[in-house]
Amino acid sequence: MGTVLQVLLGLVVLGALEALFYLVRYLQERKNANLARRLRALGEGKVTGSILLRAGRMSSIGIVNDLLQPLGAAQWLERLLEQADLDTTVAMLLTVSLALCAGGIGAGFYLNAGLVMAIIFGLFGLCLPLVAVLVMRSKRSKKISEQLPEALEMMTRSLRAGHALEHAFQLVATEAPGPINIEFGRAFEEQRLGRTLEQTVVGITQRVPDNPDLNIFAVSVAVQKDTGGNLTELLEKIAETIRSRYRFYGKLAALTAEGRISGIVLGGLPIAMLMLLVVLNYEYVKPLFESRDGNLVLGLAGAVWLVGVVALFRLAKVEY
Repeated sequence: MGTVLQVLLGLVVLGALEALFYLVRYLQERKNANLARRLRALGEGKVTGSILLRAGRMSSIGIVNDLLQPLGAAQWLERLLEQADLDTTVAMLLTVSLALCAGGIGAGFYLNAGLVMAIIFGLFGLCLPLVAVLVMRSKRSKKISEQLPEALEMMTRSLRAGHALEHAFQLVATEAPGPINIEFGRAFEEQRLGRTLEQTVVGITQRVPDNPDLNIFAVSVAVQKDTGGNLTELLEKIAETIRSRYRFYGKLAALTAEGRISGIVLGGLPIAMLMLLVVLNYEYVKPLFESRDGNLVLGLAGAVWLVGVVALFRLAKVEY
């Protein structure tokens, strides 16, 4: 009977991984199609309807949208989805979180892990989508920083050719790769809709928060607008500064790679071994989940593991 359950569990895990793969591929293809549609609309000059501006929706259902709209937490989640450039709604994100929470609690009771572990599993499932969105936002911000020097050089060539800054934004939107083209496309459309240059560049920094490179660009453009000066030379200096910083970061990452990999391996090994024992020989680890003393030992081990992982990654981090 135990072997049959192990085989069924393996098939379920395999099916879940395959479903996740096809879901990610579907979302990526849908995102690429939306990107192509937006850029075609930008190139044709269709500004009606603000195609590049993300529609602020809490839910596609009107009643749910009205219920979520006044909530501050829902508004924060909406901004987070916009910053991650995800084509979904707050209601969908909350639905997935609650479903994973219920699944985690159900898995805890199915494994007879006890009430405490079932709650921990549920909290893990509840927070997992939010953590995934935060990671996607961080990756997107990093990608934009990497693409910014080339975008600034593209803008300087446009300015040297005698074009206005607005047309330089349009050039980046149509010629640069994603995701930076979307942000400059939004900035171009906002200017065509009547927003000032200062409001436009501030809007970019709000959609890509905690990005020092974009903050430098926004402050420089805003100051140059008020005080005057050579904008072309200023953008060239910013691009060179960002490039130099990333060359330094690359060398630093290479020098600290061994410590970071060691932290990942040592941090993941206890979790991997526990999951392996649960699948292959649950009776051996059963006291950890079904007894009060086992829950206490498991909780203390998790706390010590967390402290150790943090210490390992702090050792590999270089202050600069």
